[in-house]
Amino acid sequence: MEIELCAVSGYTQVTRNMSAIRVDDEVIIIDMGMDIGMMALHETEEGNGKLLSTEQLISIGAVPDDKKIEDWKSKVKAIVLGHCHLDHIAAVRYLASKYKCPIIGTPYTIEVLKATLRDDEIRLPNRFIKIDPDSKMKLSENIILEFVTVTHSTLQCSIVVLHTEIGDIVYGNDFKFDANPVLGKTTNFLRLKEIGNSGKVIALIVESMYAHRPGHTPDELKAKDMLIDTIVNEADKEKAIFVTMFSSHIARIKSAIEAGEKIKRKVMVLGRSMAKYIRAGENAGLIKFSKSIEIGEYGSQRKRLLKELNESREKFLVVCTGGQGEPGSILDKIVNKQLPFIFKEGDLVIFSCSVIPQPINRANRERLEKILDVNRVKIYRDIHSSGHASAEDLRDIIKLLKPKHLIPSQGESFQLDALVKISEEEGYKLNKNVHLLKDGERLILN
Repeated sequence: MEIELCAVSGYTQVTRNMSAIRVDDEVIIIDMGMDIGMMALHETEEGNGKLLSTEQLISIGAVPDDKKIEDWKSKVKAIVLGHCHLDHIAAVRYLASKYKCPIIGTPYTIEVLKATLRDDEIRLPNRFIKIDPDSKMKLSENIILEFVTVTHSTLQCSIVVLHTEIGDIVYGNDFKFDANPVLGKTTNFLRLKEIGNSGKVIALIVESMYAHRPGHTPDELKAKDMLIDTIVNEADKEKAIFVTMFSSHIARIKSAIEAGEKIKRKVMVLGRSMAKYIRAGENAGLIKFSKSIEIGEYGSQRKRLLKELNESREKFLVVCTGGQGEPGSILDKIVNKQLPFIFKEGDLVIFSCSVIPQPINRANRERLEKILDVNRVKIYRDIHSSGHASAEDLRDIIKLLKPKHLIPSQGESFQLDALVKISEEEGYKLNKNVHLLKDGERLILN
């Protein structure tokens, strides 16, 4: 039996994730993500941006170049999605129909994917299969898929394990080790330890985004406490309060809703993408938000709610899109006078998110903040805890799984190098059992 990895995309940058694992004559694709920054250039919050072909999106670097596995096309048995973030699932709409196989994910991941496709009126021929976190599925006589629960910054995230008769391939994009998640289960350390102690882990593919950051990534509970404290401390003023975050961060939205309850303000959630993730969570039976909040998903709903806010700023807490300053988001439309709300001096905008480390995101966010500053809006930044592993979390997963080979992914050169350094401290050696791959390169793992 021969096992080979093709690092299709996402191995030299923090986005556009796609990997393919060949086990003899069978191939499993893991993730099909887009470059969020490039996507932002061509799509707005309304989803009505420039329409580019799949080939054009590949040529500008927005979608993975799956021609790298053209010779494996007929061998693909499944497309497996580890979680619902767009840099892991958004290219499904463009690429999946080429492969005669099912798309497999946790219930929440599949609900998000279906909502995304439905919003854009896209129908795929592929069958969707939901498997629960911490469960297994037989993909073929030679391959068993396992999802192991791990904490991140959205719901039902999994470390993907492919079990074969000669050993296991473990895919660890994205994760953190959060002992106090605000929503959902903690990481299944017991199962990870069992997999590691079996001595069968041939390779670990693992993110390196924050490998250069010392220590452990703070728990989500810390971000919740910071957010609620900030909101409560500002609530005695008759000012508008806006909180923005990643649309998929359902736990953070939950914390904002709790803050609204504490200060007796009705929470209104504004933004098509945010509404989509909430709806997916409710369809998967994981949350029940819609009965206690107002949701402005479409134009008429948003305008009605923002008119109410203009008249009674002290009665509402707004949770909305726009944390990256992305064109077409709610905050972007407000500051550009495309929605019926005007910021006044002393109004509050809380950025409960980091800026995705790409030039377009930094530029968009800087532009947004400049306009808010002109309006003398009070800004709080980085009321946030990352969903990605820091240096000691990465060291822990290496120790837990004891892989024979380590393949750093999802990082620029300085981040990849930082993970190499950690691995060398644990006894690994670059180019012997630590492998830095460029997008499109292949590596035989056994």
